[in-house]
Amino acid sequence: MGTMHEPRRERFTAPTPSDLGDREVEREGDSLDGVRVALLVTGSIAAFKAPLVARALRRQGASVRAFASSEALRYVTADALSWACAAPTVIELTPESEHLSDDAPYDVYLCAPATLNTISKLACGIADGTVTAALASALGRMERGRAGVLLAPCMHGSMHTSILERHVEALASMGVRIVPPRDAAGKHNLPDEAVLVAAVVDDVRRRKSTRAGGRERNA
Repeated sequence: MGTMHEPRRERFTAPTPSDLGDREVEREGDSLDGVRVALLVTGSIAAFKAPLVARALRRQGASVRAFASSEALRYVTADALSWACAAPTVIELTPESEHLSDDAPYDVYLCAPATLNTISKLACGIADGTVTAALASALGRMERGRAGVLLAPCMHGSMHTSILERHVEALASMGVRIVPPRDAAGKHNLPDEAVLVAAVVDDVRRRKSTRAGGRERNA
């Protein structure tokens, strides 16, 4: 007859003490020091990952503020985004004209996830909401060399049409950077946070290099 063994008891102890505040992040690098990022969140189920993207950007030194559409708030809360960014989430536009950001302009606008609806509106010049108005202003800044605009498309495979391709090509020809989606289960999925952060870092470096080259030619 076998003997009965007591179940193993895992030790449950207090976490290791840390000097970090509740909303602070542990820095992993300085690639985005001094860079202001507008994280634009639209109505894809992948919006629930947006707080992770915000904190990943902050780990490289970026200051981040989220803009969320009403549809995005079906999948992620404004409180979660505000906590992750350590800044209030913009869910509606006020007389402060948050989408223009004239007092403290953004260096990069990252739309992640970017739905078919948002991409199509941006390509057609429609600015009928918090996120689309911010993106319309972002395009103007981009064309003047003042900001970068990145889109991370997320949608079901059946929504990938020739119309989407034309809109993406039109935006790319203007200078918008498309972050290739992660291809899985017949969908355009949101890339991992590290991929999105790398895309932002690369955009910032490219634009710095372009500006430096312009100054040298004009010297």
